[in-house]
Amino acid sequence: MRSSLKLFSIYGIPVDINATWLVAVVIIAWSLSTSAYPVFFQMWSSQQYWIAGIVTTFLLFASVLAHELGHSFVALAQGLRVRGITLLLFGGVSRIQGKASRPRNEFLIAFAGPAVSLLIGLTLMGWWIKFHPIHEHLITPFHGVIFFTGWMNILVAGFNLIPGYPMDGGRVLRSVVWGVTGNDRFASKVALRVGRVVFYLLIGWGVWQIFNGDVVGGIWIGLIAWFLMSSARNEQEEQSNSVMPERDRLAFRIGNIVTPMPPMLEHDQFISDALIDLEVAHLTSSIPVSKGGELLGFITPVDLERISVEQRGKLVVGDITRSESLRFCSRFSSGRDALHAMDQYGVMQLVVMDDGYVSGIVTREVITKAMREFPYTTENPQPTDQM
Repeated sequence: MRSSLKLFSIYGIPVDINATWLVAVVIIAWSLSTSAYPVFFQMWSSQQYWIAGIVTTFLLFASVLAHELGHSFVALAQGLRVRGITLLLFGGVSRIQGKASRPRNEFLIAFAGPAVSLLIGLTLMGWWIKFHPIHEHLITPFHGVIFFTGWMNILVAGFNLIPGYPMDGGRVLRSVVWGVTGNDRFASKVALRVGRVVFYLLIGWGVWQIFNGDVVGGIWIGLIAWFLMSSARNEQEEQSNSVMPERDRLAFRIGNIVTPMPPMLEHDQFISDALIDLEVAHLTSSIPVSKGGELLGFITPVDLERISVEQRGKLVVGDITRSESLRFCSRFSSGRDALHAMDQYGVMQLVVMDDGYVSGIVTREVITKAMREFPYTTENPQPTDQM
């Protein structure tokens, strides 16, 4: 992101600040020190107000970073790449590359941030309720910082769950509509339309605050609404521009990229022996499992490695093979239909059939690579055959 300064990395995720972040620091610190703290805690000195305001401001941005790390860590767990996190004027943004393959995954990624903010807020507010002094004159800036940081985290969680796409709440709404209808593009349209209504309501709220004397608060809310509307418009344009190229890139036939069936593991093979075979054969993706020549399903090296060392000599491969991982497509299927089948059944590979015989397999990784390498085509592929 332009005009940004890299601060550090957390578990390989670069964290940087945008130049607008400095504006936010000044505005928030000034508002807390001159308005919020003097109203709630009237017994402090001017110096204490400013110390509490500045400390709270930086703790708030640390909380925003934790919020974005929540999104990022869940995205990484879903196999997506996180290019970095940027702190800016209105909070933060996680630069996640790629999109969730299933509604459930998108829901978890979107909800993770508000969940982190809510956890921080409830923890700090719980501490405040239990330990803050009963007598007002004994309340120190330390207690005040705990109170405001906790309360503001709860507000951040609540505000982010407003269904204004591309806010977290809008993405949660999109994932729910996607899950109910099975149509991610329709879900995007619904989320964008609901978001547009929300942003107009925010602008109206900002105007109302200005007319009621809270000029700074009204302008701030209006700017947030304008920023979110711009982000939503940009995302809508990106989706519109990407429809045809994506369809073209996925129009190739699966028969053009099918790979031979890798060496199979026998269902009665001990897991300890299977791991040795995989290491010798350098297999790192989906491995077929057979019983007397009949294909039972697929497992991955990760499935095998999850078994404890003590159990590897007792359990056999068939014990952890899932029959539902066995799904099929035709060699005439398109890349688009194959990916749709993988998403529908939650698998990473399909067995490719040719006139009733197994031709090989195709994996999500191979299809993704083909999207980058194949020339665009407008052929009309046949639908996927699923068994």
